[in-house]
Amino acid sequence: MKPPAIINERFAEKVELRPWASVHEGRIVSQEWRRQLGGRNMSAALTAAIKPAATFSFSVSADGIDDEYVAAAKNGVLTTLLAQSYVSVLACNVELSGFRDGGQDASYAAFFMVAKEATERLQGVFPGFKHNIDWGGGQL
Repeated sequence: MKPPAIINERFAEKVELRPWASVHEGRIVSQEWRRQLGGRNMSAALTAAIKPAATFSFSVSADGIDDEYVAAAKNGVLTTLLAQSYVSVLACNVELSGFRDGGQDASYAAFFMVAKEATERLQGVFPGFKHNIDWGGGQL
């Protein structure tokens, strides 16, 4: 399916036409996500790291984890990095590792959410975490 033109324009604006934000300091978090939804439990866990960089890089170490769950975690990270204010937080290196699925409780949604929340903690936009986004010293 081809995205509508307005989606491509918005993406180009956020990623190509605006400067990227970074992070003030490197951080590592281990995150676990669990929810009980009626008769269904969902759970996933992973470790995420971020550090400032001039360009964007993203690496994943997920031996033995279903490809669908790895895709979900990548989606959670990228969605969060692209969603900050009017610029993207892409001047950084991101690493995902330590994947743990909850067996029958694992799902795409659980891995998306665990990666999203881990990335929010890395950026310091999650309650109780010190702010860590470097907006570029007023250059944005």
